[in-house]
Amino acid sequence: MASTVATRRVDEQLVAYDLTVRQYGLLTQLSLEPELTKAELARQLGIARQSVHQLVNELVEAGHVRRRPGADDRSRRLEITDTAHYLLARVHEPLERVESELLDDLAPDEAETLRRLLQRVLAHATDDEAWLRAC
Repeated sequence: MASTVATRRVDEQLVAYDLTVRQYGLLTQLSLEPELTKAELARQLGIARQSVHQLVNELVEAGHVRRRPGADDRSRRLEITDTAHYLLARVHEPLERVESELLDDLAPDEAETLRRLLQRVLAHATDDEAWLRAC
């Protein structure tokens, strides 16, 4: 399956930075939307809250995420550290190379079409999840 091949190739690059694909995804999401809660991250990443809890603990221990007080005494907001910002900048180029290798057989317009189609699929999946939660 294409997603398995892509994930394996990304994992091969991220191991040099002591990151997994899921950790990278969580850091990227927090860099795009700072101060999310674990529950919000779980919904957006489409993974179980327990998995987010484990990922956050690993990233806190590594010095990439900080917990901040939330809206009430029980909730915590998450933010990435300067170290994580630096790490994300460093892994950008190797991951761009992986993407280029995966799309190498496609013409530039085909690669762009694929990106747009995947974005539509992801947007549709997100809309479906929001609709199901509202029901």
